Amino acid sequence: MGGVRLRPMAAGDVDAALDVLAEVAAERRWLGTEAGFDRAERRERFLAGLEDPAATTLLVEEPVSGRILGSGRVHVARYGVAGLGMVLRGEARGRRIGGMLLDGLVDTARALGAHKVELQVWPHNEPAIRLYLSRGFVVEGRIRRHYRRANGQHWDAILMGLLLEGALRDEEPTTPDGVPLPDAAVLPTTLALR
Repeated sequence: MGGVRLRPMAAGDVDAALDVLAEVAAERRWLGTEAGFDRAERRERFLAGLEDPAATTLLVEEPVSGRILGSGRVHVARYGVAGLGMVLRGEARGRRIGGMLLDGLVDTARALGAHKVELQVWPHNEPAIRLYLSRGFVVEGRIRRHYRRANGQHWDAILMGLLLEGALRDEEPTTPDGVPLPDAAVLPTTLALR
């Protein structure tokens, strides 16, 4: 991508990454994090995350100026699913930088041993949803009025996932005793709601 590069975040980058987070959080539209977050607490979380072997944070940087335009993180849970989150400054949006960052994060999740990547996105974030769909993510559900915002509203979130090719064996899931698990789509409503 002309003029930008991806690289792993280092301890010396944390304050610049927090600046990006604060800038986008102040928009109160794209992130779960809103303006006024505890910067010192978040700084400690970022630093601790750098020590986590199951996680990687990538930065989008303008190499000449060193300006950080965005960041993204993947964390692979014990069960092999990588949670993904990313943030871009307004000036970086619509320039195909988000796609470059997303591709780098998916590749990183694969390298960390994930078999699937999951994320959540606001329903009104149509550009992000289009980007995720273009990379093979599918909508897996919606959680309704799940997140309480600072203004008292409760926002829905769309759940999306991407199965990583070559990471899954083609087999039906079973219990430890070998009994096939039912597909949630065919469960009676009373069972599916438990």
